[in-house]
Amino acid sequence: MAKVEDGLARFYALSDGIFAVIITVMVLAFKPPTGHDFHALIGLWPDVISYAVSYAFIAVVWLNHHAVLRHAQQLTGTLALANFANLFAISFIPFTTAWLAESEMATFPLTLYALVFFLVQGTYMVLMWESFSHQTGDDDPYARKWQWFRAWIMFGVFFVSAAGVIIPPLLRLGLLASFLILYCRPDPFRRARSAVQSRRGGH
Repeated sequence: MAKVEDGLARFYALSDGIFAVIITVMVLAFKPPTGHDFHALIGLWPDVISYAVSYAFIAVVWLNHHAVLRHAQQLTGTLALANFANLFAISFIPFTTAWLAESEMATFPLTLYALVFFLVQGTYMVLMWESFSHQTGDDDPYARKWQWFRAWIMFGVFFVSAAGVIIPPLLRLGLLASFLILYCRPDPFRRARSAVQSRRGGH
């Protein structure tokens, strides 16, 4: 049991390290304006918007990544592959963010940017499936259904954003940013379950 827990701990630490590197690369790619006035700063609006969306996306993905892996009981081959596939997709965010900003939200860079979000969500759902399969009936079925429901919603939203080349760029970016509405709290029912369990324990 100790070896299993140690293996998962190292697995989590490696994942956190990769997240840290991805954020660092994205921050380093964020360049200051060439001019020295307010107009030069305003000219960076594509960089600021794409950077803000990407940073928020990575932060929320990290939170949900931890919440999902909390359900894993052992380091299986499927769990490892799903996790590395998810991190591989996330690692393209700094590149697509920089290209999107440089192109001032041109159609093809925005499509590639949205496609990365779509791939991140798809691999995350595989990670969800494997992690949840480790549980043995202790979970709240309503909470689990809600997590799958919102996962499929975002999968569809990211697909529309990637495929909808006729949609205005800022609206496509707004669709990508909508993940904040559903995913800002990884497990919205966890606190409620804990409170119910505490009350039951008190009785």
